[in-house]
Amino acid sequence: MGFPRLHPSATRNGNSAWRRFACRTASVLVLSLGLGACSTDLTNTNSNREPAPVVTNNGPDAATRAPNQGLIGEPSPFDGMPGDGQVLSGIYNDEAATTDKRVALLLPLSGPHGDLGRAMRHAAELALFDAAGDDFVLMPIDTEATYDGGRLAAQKAINAGAKLILGPLFSDSVNGAGEVAKQANVPVLSFSNNIRAAEPGVWVNGLSPEDQIKRAASYAVSQGKYNFAALLPQNDYGRQISSSLDRIVNAAGGRLGQVAFYQPGSDSMEQTIKDFAEYNQRHAALVARKAELEADGSSASQRALQRLAGLDTLGDPDFNALILPATGGELRQVSALLAYFDVDPSSVQYIGTFGWNDPGLFAEPALNGGIFAAPEPGNWQAFSARYRKTFGSEPPRIVSLAYDSTALAAVLAGTEQGITMDGLTNPTGFSGIDGVFRLTADGRTQRGYAVMQISRSGAKVISPAPASFDAVF
Repeated sequence: MGFPRLHPSATRNGNSAWRRFACRTASVLVLSLGLGACSTDLTNTNSNREPAPVVTNNGPDAATRAPNQGLIGEPSPFDGMPGDGQVLSGIYNDEAATTDKRVALLLPLSGPHGDLGRAMRHAAELALFDAAGDDFVLMPIDTEATYDGGRLAAQKAINAGAKLILGPLFSDSVNGAGEVAKQANVPVLSFSNNIRAAEPGVWVNGLSPEDQIKRAASYAVSQGKYNFAALLPQNDYGRQISSSLDRIVNAAGGRLGQVAFYQPGSDSMEQTIKDFAEYNQRHAALVARKAELEADGSSASQRALQRLAGLDTLGDPDFNALILPATGGELRQVSALLAYFDVDPSSVQYIGTFGWNDPGLFAEPALNGGIFAAPEPGNWQAFSARYRKTFGSEPPRIVSLAYDSTALAAVLAGTEQGITMDGLTNPTGFSGIDGVFRLTADGRTQRGYAVMQISRSGAKVISPAPASFDAVF
């Protein structure tokens, strides 16, 4: 097939490379089998305030797609890893492979997403260096980030004898590849986080926002926040999350109240958030209360009036936990408008997604104390340092999916049973850069996330990620 051969620097003796790697890294980035067994108005509602804030960098791109997988803070050194400082132009072995150990890697290797696809390929190369035996073949194939490209790439993979397809990245390509692969009974482990693409035999292995919200919502409930609301963008991303909110909040032990949609970047956005915050009703309540106190005229009433001085509303909204899946400039605008219309983050717990792990958001006063679920940061910091040292560039955060998936395939290929459906859906799960995960029969991936909280100094872990699925589900 003309796939690159084993890089000379990666030559090793049989399957001993996996044992050497495991011993040297103390399982920090090792994908492990059998994890569970090892770990356990009414009057005047106008006010004299300044006009509502507008954030000008709320670009349209952020409003039309799901947020990225997030950013992680400063990396820490991770020395002593195999492959450090080596340019791994290709770690493959075609001639020595058996058919059962052929795996395809479907990525956008050309076009506008080519740089991202190549970075994910690099991450897969590191996994091969760490985990693959000499008879394991990984076949990178370009999907061009399209539906048709996904179909064609999957057909090429099957024709080449692939027993497992890793990728594609984008849901359109996943749908195309899945159609072909299902007919050939070849499982697909995609990198998409769009759960609509999930089906038996076609896994969505990305970090889905729904699962992140579920983890953070469960934590909020444990802190006494039971009354939930959601403010979502009016686009496919927001509608997708909306379809799961009842299930998510109920599973967390909370109650879901109002769900509102805003049009990102539109003139109507301010009014939508004003209505959502029940600003007019709460301002009218303040006006009415002041009138009562003034009519009373007692000294106690005068003191109460003094306490109300400077307030613009009376009382809180009917929720104390708010799901906000927006990111970037859109999130800055939404949070600023919520603060302007007197939604107090000190009494309402803001809940976001991994996309909140963005240093550009940490200084936003309205987001201080907000929480989101994310993989424990330590493994990524170690991996990204190694990636930079090997390839001389900063890895996109999403490349961990390529590493973990490739390492999983290599580990399964090295077992006596090889790559099987039973092996892929091992209920005890696996552990990788992004923490514990397992594949379910319906094409979903369950993950164990940490809960992180935003402050001016950054995002810190306030509830650690579980070490096993006994502690997750």
